[in-house]
Amino acid sequence: MKPVFILLTLIGILLALAGAVFTLQGSGVVGPQSSLMFDSATWVYQGVVVAAIGLLTLSAGLVLGRKRKATA
Repeated sequence: MKPVFILLTLIGILLALAGAVFTLQGSGVVGPQSSLMFDSATWVYQGVVVAAIGLLTLSAGLVLGRKRKATA
């Protein structure tokens, strides 16, 4: 069984990357112009929220990983 901190770290990275993509598509920087997400303020806000949740999850995973190493 893998430790929880590895899972939290991976989920955090994926969420942060997804949030960044959502934000960039919502800003009209990347993606096809035919996309519903392209140049839409809603996706910019949602992308920032998803990225923030991802960074918090990533931070929690890293903190748990450091605590585990310190007690080992």
